Amino acid sequence: MVEEFFILNKEIKGPLNLKFTMESEQFTNSNWRRIGEKYRKVVKIKGKLVGLEVWQEGSVEKPKIHVKIYCKNKVKVEDFKSRIIQELGLNYDLEAVYDRLENDAVSKKLINQFRGLRLVRYLNLEECLITYQLSANTMIKRLEQMCEALKQRFCEKFRFDDGMVLAVFPTVKHLSEATLKDFEECKLGYKAKPFFKLIKTLTRKPVNWEKLEKMDIVKAKRILMGLPGVGEKVADAVLLYGLGRTEVLPIDVWVRRTLIKLYGLNPNLTYKKLQNFVKEKFGEFSGYFGPYLFYYGRARKVVLD
Repeated sequence: MVEEFFILNKEIKGPLNLKFTMESEQFTNSNWRRIGEKYRKVVKIKGKLVGLEVWQEGSVEKPKIHVKIYCKNKVKVEDFKSRIIQELGLNYDLEAVYDRLENDAVSKKLINQFRGLRLVRYLNLEECLITYQLSANTMIKRLEQMCEALKQRFCEKFRFDDGMVLAVFPTVKHLSEATLKDFEECKLGYKAKPFFKLIKTLTRKPVNWEKLEKMDIVKAKRILMGLPGVGEKVADAVLLYGLGRTEVLPIDVWVRRTLIKLYGLNPNLTYKKLQNFVKEKFGEFSGYFGPYLFYYGRARKVVLD
């Protein structure tokens, strides 16, 4: 059974470039699989596997999203519409965000170049934590290989009407019985051990995400950094992309290089000082600027002298 609907322009707050949004590495190709101009994923809702497919129609300024739901039983379209709007960041007023970000020549340049790029939100917080814990010091292709290996080994699979088979993204429950050797066989390499420890820790004592979302940011970050394999950048990514704490800016190598290059900053500035520099400029909107910095750095292959 296939259900089909649109997220109309009037339901999207401001411009949208779905390609920029999906390919800015906020999500990986393992979270949403790119198929030409379309994107697919498999989710489990109320115990049932469902395939989702989205693509953009219209323009950046007047966008609409075409959605297909592949399922065995009838589903409530409104539930999925709400989910996709939230996950793709269509529910915040991007023009209002731009009003706060466009306060210097650099930010104006990046916004004009990547207009419609949106900050996403992981609705499955375990998916967010697993993705970013494995992402530390890892190239994106390697990360996707690890995620796919875990999905293929431990998770349920769904067949789309055209024969494509995708697996749901793993949760702690999927992985709770796995051994260290299992993870090593998924080619996690040196990451197998901290990942194994993370899963065992979360199995024994799950994160109280609802409590964490309302917590003071410093305390919430400290709790996340207490988990195996979770450093400062990973904790910040979970706070931003998972918990929606938009005052946080995770700084990876591309964001760091772009900040230093475009703003003429001292290349020896620490992670914290770079964060403070951005926060002084953009405050609670700092996190929205991150994908623009990243996309520019990666597209231009920015290097420091």
